[in-house]
Amino acid sequence: MPSQTIKVTGVPEELVRLLDKRVKQRHAAGRSEYIRELIRKDVLGEPHTFREILAPVHAATADLKESEEELITFFDEVRDEVCRSKQRGNRK
Repeated sequence: MPSQTIKVTGVPEELVRLLDKRVKQRHAAGRSEYIRELIRKDVLGEPHTFREILAPVHAATADLKESEEELITFFDEVRDEVCRSKQRGNRK
């Protein structure tokens, strides 16, 4: 498949610096390969890592005062309630 060149203008230096930092953390192949992967994931809807999927949850719970154990208990209780609710719905 023939490839195309895409030129992006107006990218602030700080963003380029952060991009290069991310490339070094994740890809030895370089900036171009990393950007191609980002485009491919976004356009083709390729699956994300668990870290990417759970990032909003981690961000939302980072500032909470509850301990990890309390959060686990909370989610277990909610899951159990949903299961009970579904079971009640199946009995109708």
